[in-house]
Amino acid sequence: MTEIRKVVQETMVGKPEDEIQTFEKCLRLVGSNRTRKEQELGFCLMSRMIIKCSSQTLRAVQSRLANRLAHISDHFQLCGSLYTRELLVRNPQAGELHSPIVFKIILNCMDAAAQTSDPNIRGLAAELFGLRISNQNLTMLLNTLEVLLSATKIKNVSNDLLQLRTLGVSSHRDSLTSLLFEVLALSLGYASKPGLFVERKDIIQVIELGINNPKNRSVAFACLRSMCVNTKYSLIPMIGRIVSTLISELESPDVDLIKTLAFISKTFGPVTSTLYKHFYVIFTALKHPIHEQCYGEHVGNLLSSIIESAASLIKPEVFATVQKAVCESAIMHPDSSIYLQLLAAFLTLNNEYVPSPLQVARVISSRTRNTSEHSHRLRALCNVASRPRTTDLANVKAKKTLVLKEENTIQAPTAASEDLKEKEEVEQEFEEMETEDKEEEIVPVVVEKKIEEVPEASSRKKKNSESSTTATSTVAKKKKKSVVNDVKTNLLEGEASVDDILNLFDMS
Repeated sequence: MTEIRKVVQETMVGKPEDEIQTFEKCLRLVGSNRTRKEQELGFCLMSRMIIKCSSQTLRAVQSRLANRLAHISDHFQLCGSLYTRELLVRNPQAGELHSPIVFKIILNCMDAAAQTSDPNIRGLAAELFGLRISNQNLTMLLNTLEVLLSATKIKNVSNDLLQLRTLGVSSHRDSLTSLLFEVLALSLGYASKPGLFVERKDIIQVIELGINNPKNRSVAFACLRSMCVNTKYSLIPMIGRIVSTLISELESPDVDLIKTLAFISKTFGPVTSTLYKHFYVIFTALKHPIHEQCYGEHVGNLLSSIIESAASLIKPEVFATVQKAVCESAIMHPDSSIYLQLLAAFLTLNNEYVPSPLQVARVISSRTRNTSEHSHRLRALCNVASRPRTTDLANVKAKKTLVLKEENTIQAPTAASEDLKEKEEVEQEFEEMETEDKEEEIVPVVVEKKIEEVPEASSRKKKNSESSTTATSTVAKKKKKSVVNDVKTNLLEGEASVDDILNLFDMS
């Protein structure tokens, strides 16, 4: 046990330069003189080393690793099958050089998977077959499935069938059929080798037989979905026939059927898959209320994709009928995610002949307590559809900006010219007043400056006050157009301004 513990530790934290020595120690554990538990541990440790070792180390020991495959081909070993899987992944050439032995290991693993319900063993068997997929192996797989799905008993196993020990056992028939469908579904993902081709008609024929078998219906639909993903555009010429076959099964809808229809609609689209032609048939074939059915979630995905993607290809009457039923169900069950999803799809419907259920959607979005993504999407669509619209907003703003610029450009020179005109008018009035009062020695009023004037004689005070009153009234009238300083004549008695003194020396 001390030796085995050291080997386990070296496989976990060993140095890269010691990888060959570690392989040597692991190979000793799978020798013929070891117990079965020690051999299983040795294959498990070699699987770990194959994953982490370098390419140079793998090339150095690849022949010795391939020779160990003979020890696994006699009977099924889980660790030995894992070792085979890692070896085929890192070195596919080992599968070509030792093809009979590797295929025998795969068959042993498939027999063990058919006899047990362990998903790990079944997945390992499917992956091993997928790694060694070829035209011959695929043909044998399809033939074996066709024989298992038929009602006849299997007496003799011919060479065109998989040489499985559980093939003729009636107690393992359903389990083996389900396993082979899983193997076929996974193998289609590995069918990318050059020179490998798949007969679509043969595969579809086997899938149809599986769908008609209630015990293998689920795995047959899973195989069909895998075929849609892996064959991609090569299945488009036959997708119409496949959809028509599935629609004929709507007399008794179940989860697998609706899930497959929704998957086809998502993969190929409602138009390419011709699902839009069966929109009303699908809706009327479903059991109501939809949210209480086990396939309700897939119904929402299927119908919403058709509504959003094929709006112009379906009659408005069909949309209106389905929309009315959806609105009624949504009002009765506002917390159901299915109806919220369908209402959101109808809000995005671009068909002018179908009224939008905006009012119903707003009421339901305000009443629902659902916090899923469908409720948030419905609420957002309601807000977008009911918000006030402002037309030509950018042009209005631009026009206002231009008008303001024009007003500023025009008002600036106009105000200056008006000020000049007002000043000229005031000066003319004061000049006229000066000419009239020269003989009487009346002092004119000067604008924009503080003027002080005092009459010398009492006889002149009256005239001076009258003239100042006239000038003040004239200036007050002009204040509405221009801003001028107030004229104040607060002179003390006996004081005279400079203008009064100059007017005494009249040279004329």
